[in-house]
Amino acid sequence: MSLKTTLSVIAIAAAATMAQDKAYSGAELYTNDTWMYGKFEARMMMAAGSGTVSSMFLYHNDSYLGGNEPWVEVDIEILGKNPNSFQSNIITGYGPGDGQPNRKVTSEDHHAINPAANASFHTYGMEWTPDYVAWTLDGQVVRKTVKGQNDKNQVQDLGKKPQGLRFNLWSALDANWVGQFDESKLPLYQYINWVKVYEYKKGAGDNGTDFKLLWTDDFNTFDEGRWSKANWTFEENRVDLTPNNIYAKDGMVILALTRKGQESFNGQVPKDNEPSPESSSSQQNLSSSSNVPPTSSSSEFNPFSSSSGSTGIMPNRAKQMPGKEIRGTVNAKGARVNEANKAHYQVDFNF
Repeated sequence: MSLKTTLSVIAIAAAATMAQDKAYSGAELYTNDTWMYGKFEARMMMAAGSGTVSSMFLYHNDSYLGGNEPWVEVDIEILGKNPNSFQSNIITGYGPGDGQPNRKVTSEDHHAINPAANASFHTYGMEWTPDYVAWTLDGQVVRKTVKGQNDKNQVQDLGKKPQGLRFNLWSALDANWVGQFDESKLPLYQYINWVKVYEYKKGAGDNGTDFKLLWTDDFNTFDEGRWSKANWTFEENRVDLTPNNIYAKDGMVILALTRKGQESFNGQVPKDNEPSPESSSSQQNLSSSSNVPPTSSSSEFNPFSSSSGSTGIMPNRAKQMPGKEIRGTVNAKGARVNEANKAHYQVDFNF
């Protein structure tokens, strides 16, 4: 076995051990499919406790790879220290790797929420087109970044790769960003009442818009063909993301942040005064559709094939599989993760 292989195995084994030692558990939910442009909406009551992040974001699954693979990400993040606002962000450019420096570009902004994100349900939305990116709150545009208007080329650069939709709840070690962690607030929960995904159809969308509804999920059941659950961690996260902290109950999906060994939900699901939309059973399901194929599919994935993407703002998070380096995706701040449906096994066969 080469020295390179030996060092890689040692590093991944150490990362896996570190993950198993974490005292807290969080959650990440992500779509199995990705899309090139679209509109994405979710009706949610977010979690909020100092030191936490509760999010909805778009992400190119291979952004973590670095080098010359483009980073593509659009964020909505509730930073637990201030649930009266959310942070919007675009991340583009290139992460470090292959001898390259970190060349990522960000554009954070903050937007008021009333009532607070953890006190009431709100409808959060992102519109992604070749010409602009917009963030909406309860149907109102709160930020719009237009191509060519001092946007650091971010709108153009987002068009380099398709993105999937993700939600996660975790705790960052960066107190300057999210506040000091307050363990007494646990458990914390993010409630997702429904999600809508729209296809970008310029001039040919619903009701004269540029977006055509592809599917609605009201979570009366959990669709494993549409969604997957994270099972990984990363260095700048004080929690392990686990499938055991994602629950379907009373027509909602619930993401939890708990102490390790206390992964459960026995509470009352808060009532959303807005009626849930119709179930996706009457909508087109991208997982089985032949006339509107997704840009990627887990059924086409070869775990030993070569794939590209870009690196994260924070260090690598490794799935707990010692002996192999697992490549994957990242969270809303850009931390590298493993993605179960598109993992990339980097094995050095130079013995």
